[in-house]
Amino acid sequence: MRPLWQGPLVTLVLLAGCGGAAASNLARARTDTLPGGTIRVSNEAPTAWTDSTGVLVEAGRFQGEDGTAAELGDPRSIAVDGQGRIYVVDSKPAAIKVFSPDGKLVRSIGREGEGPGEFRVGFIAVRGERLVLHDPRVARTSVFDTAGNFLRGWHSSCCYWADIQLDRQNRIYVPSMVVSQPGEKSRGTAYVRWSLDGVALDTLWLPRRDPSKVWSVELKQGGKMVSGMSTGVPFLPSTVGALHPDGGFVYGWNGEYKVVRSATGRDSARIFGRSWTADPISEARRRNEVESRVKQSAESYGEANVRSAFRFEDVPTTLPAYLSVRVDEAGRVWVRRYPVADTTVTRYDVFDSSGAYLGPVSVPFKLNEWGNQAWTRDGLVTIIEDAEGRPTVVRMRFASKNP
Repeated sequence: MRPLWQGPLVTLVLLAGCGGAAASNLARARTDTLPGGTIRVSNEAPTAWTDSTGVLVEAGRFQGEDGTAAELGDPRSIAVDGQGRIYVVDSKPAAIKVFSPDGKLVRSIGREGEGPGEFRVGFIAVRGERLVLHDPRVARTSVFDTAGNFLRGWHSSCCYWADIQLDRQNRIYVPSMVVSQPGEKSRGTAYVRWSLDGVALDTLWLPRRDPSKVWSVELKQGGKMVSGMSTGVPFLPSTVGALHPDGGFVYGWNGEYKVVRSATGRDSARIFGRSWTADPISEARRRNEVESRVKQSAESYGEANVRSAFRFEDVPTTLPAYLSVRVDEAGRVWVRRYPVADTTVTRYDVFDSSGAYLGPVSVPFKLNEWGNQAWTRDGLVTIIEDAEGRPTVVRMRFASKNP
């Protein structure tokens, strides 16, 4: 494991723990070893800061100028390299646009198409001098160097629109659709690991606990089903996870505040979490969520049919412990909380690589639930929309709470 803080970021922990009301509320993580050797880290309270104000600050933002090669139309994926250059997969037409940290266009990589060096949809990862792009639409994975040269590509996996990873051992993680055989229990989400030369190394499985209930609708003609759909019940606990830059996963079932660090998906090297009390969900919020789901499906399956399946009484009255997890390049785990009252900000709990709960962090705007976020050694880079709906790249970094 790498150290939590490096270089100037040491100031954050030292200052956050010096004097004042915040320091008096700081705690220590408790570590013990479970049978079988799994390390468990328990946290009653933050260990580094208690107030999220000033922990994460905006370091800059930019938009590509309209009508130029830098203009962003419909960005789909983002990555950041060790020099702070920002790689954005855009579409209409497809291209990877490379920006300097201050937003100047450096170059474009790839182009629209299905041949060598081309793609339709792109999910990217970058490490060192290698840039990997996976296109689930045409089931192709491609490798470029960061100067923009296409190196190689190969047929891989289709259909799974999700983040990929290039870990520190230069293994590429590509999510893959694997259909379970009748009667076979699902092993979770499959990730095929590839070498940079296009050799399939192995397959790892991100564990998943099946939901206790789903909403299912069928459309029948002449007594026979012609189409159907299933969706999870809103706010029902589920398994969420993320790829780790050191290899493997972090994941957890959010019906409790517990996160697992796993190298293979089959082991539990470390389990950590914090004390947690479930937040209530108002009746209005529950009903609004049901109505939103009904509206999405009514045209295809009929409102009466949908309403009979999407039952209000199935929706829990309390929120799960967290919405998602992500891992940054320093090994910190960012646990995203569900919004409770203020939906204009995004809240995280941040844990260090050992599992100690550092403290809460607030991003002063609403982030997408999935996609267009890259987690760096000193913060995150994300794409949001401005008031006019224009894509905007925003860089956030850790900073001292008491400068």
